[in-house]
Amino acid sequence: MSGLTRDASPATSLTMSNASPKTAKKWTCAECGVTVSRANGERVALPDAWDKSREGTFCLLCRRERAARAALESAPANCGIEEKAKLRRAALIEFEVRRRPNHGNGEIAKACRSSVAAVVAARKRLKLPAPERVA
Repeated sequence: MSGLTRDASPATSLTMSNASPKTAKKWTCAECGVTVSRANGERVALPDAWDKSREGTFCLLCRRERAARAALESAPANCGIEEKAKLRRAALIEFEVRRRPNHGNGEIAKACRSSVAAVVAARKRLKLPAPERVA
């Protein structure tokens, strides 16, 4: 992504025109405030790992954190620390499997700092097939 700059400014507003909603002079994560822009001020596409929804625009790190938070919020009140850790881990793995279903189990496991077995189990829970192997 040559020419892109990222800063962690706390601003959360988007600089966009109505002409092209997929590009902007600057994208800012609504949660952490990290921004993506070009040093020369040209418009830039929304980064592939980012998501824009009704709730706002979020970077990959915040998208993962939101998935984990949602899982923890749905946990029973008497849920212990170990169970919460398992829920959080499963939510992160499921998020990655949904986000990149065609990526290998090992690649997803590495991104989640988890095991291949945990990714395989997540695919089964989500009823998503394993990606085809490329020879």
